[in-house]
Amino acid sequence: MKISLDGGSFQVAIETEFDGLVDEACAIYQQTLTQAGSNDKAILRFMQIVLEHRDSDDAIGYAVMGVLGWYHTMIQPVVDQDMTLNLAKILPHLVNPAGDLTATSAHEKQTFLH
Repeated sequence: MKISLDGGSFQVAIETEFDGLVDEACAIYQQTLTQAGSNDKAILRFMQIVLEHRDSDDAIGYAVMGVLGWYHTMIQPVVDQDMTLNLAKILPHLVNPAGDLTATSAHEKQTFLH
């Protein structure tokens, strides 16, 4: 399975087996999320790894797996087929996780309360 991360000005990819992939990706994402404290900071950390360690296959693999874990957890389950994670489509989910649901919602003020 090939997983690509498209950042517009860069594109990196890893190839791996699907068996155990989702569990490992989710573990990487959860560990980084715990350290970073928020989804946006976790994703930004993965991007920082990609930009700073382009020549390191291990670092690129770690970052791509982390973004894949986020995608599986937050967007939709990952299936056994090649995929491209497009940052232009990912970043709006970080900026406005509720999407346009709050635009006409009577409960907008309570959407992000915990």
